Amino acid sequence: MKFSFGKNKLKKLVDNSVLKKKDSLIGLPVLFALSGFASIRNAFKPEVVNKIAVIKLTSVRDIVFTADGIKALKKAYPNASITYFAGEDNFNMASALEGVTNTIRIFSNDLSKSMKIVKNAGHFDLWIDFGVWSRFEAIMTQTAKASYKIGFKTEGEHRHFAYDKVVEYIFESHYKDNISFLLSSIGVHITEEKNDDARNKENIVNQVVIDIFADTVEQNCRKWSHNHWKAVVEYLNKLKYRVALIGSKKDVEEAETFNELLGGKADVDFLVGRLDFADKVKLFKQSALVIACDNSSLHTAVYYHVPVVALYGPTNKSKYGPKGDNVYVVSSLTCNGCQSLYGDEKCSMDNPDCMDSIQPQTVIDNINLALGVNVEEN
Repeated sequence: MKFSFGKNKLKKLVDNSVLKKKDSLIGLPVLFALSGFASIRNAFKPEVVNKIAVIKLTSVRDIVFTADGIKALKKAYPNASITYFAGEDNFNMASALEGVTNTIRIFSNDLSKSMKIVKNAGHFDLWIDFGVWSRFEAIMTQTAKASYKIGFKTEGEHRHFAYDKVVEYIFESHYKDNISFLLSSIGVHITEEKNDDARNKENIVNQVVIDIFADTVEQNCRKWSHNHWKAVVEYLNKLKYRVALIGSKKDVEEAETFNELLGGKADVDFLVGRLDFADKVKLFKQSALVIACDNSSLHTAVYYHVPVVALYGPTNKSKYGPKGDNVYVVSSLTCNGCQSLYGDEKCSMDNPDCMDSIQPQTVIDNINLALGVNVEEN
């Protein structure tokens, strides 16, 4: 069945605040047209699996949550190559995952180009869509040349037409648990591993990284107040820890404002907008701790087993929080977890305080736990 794509209409299919709306208006009819309105394909899982493809086009956090699944796939199919189809913002993280053989970048603002990339990638024995709501990922799955395709059936999203095997996404469960449910449906089982800090302690310096920013404007509700961050920086300096302030180029202006608030006496390295992914990973590995809200820096640090203090408000820690022995999650007591799977909800409160209700002392208490500080001696 042929389907004509208007280039201008398909441009910027996925674009931050209008992501879900465009995905529904454009992605759903495209997916229906490609699938021929079939319920699911009628194929069987191949006995021999030599080439595996997985896809997750948004969020560094979600890429990290698939990491154990990639390891499980590699364990189940040790001789198979694993190709990860990732988006612009999470490509580097996907490339860094243990077990990934090859990473292919997909452009979420250009559907036609992305479909060509997927078609030209060749044939795969097994294709796994880790996406939950985006039809864009389902369209890529439908486009792919693969013997067997699996993915989530998400209530109300009508995105499961591309698959041979569908698994119901359970909203009450953590995203990592849903990944486990999906893979177990094809006999691949994730084994929980101890997430301790296995770094060389001799390479760790008296330095703590903080990322006070959100990954996108739409996620600004996840940010903590500058005055609260100031109290944390002052406490870390009191403990003789130098602070490294990181962020992306878009955050430079806000970082300069925060720097002025800190004053000239604060012991802080201003690294905002100056680090690429490799630089950031190197910084994390030699730092004693990373403190951040629910953003890409937090989850990248977790992947590399760096101790973290995570600040959670509008996102629910039980569904999207980092896990591990060196993970300390501080969540709001007033309004925790109102953002759903999509993360684009507007707060109904006149003065939302889910983040600012987190008190500096609570964060400091968790910093002490993470750094092993004896409070009585300080």
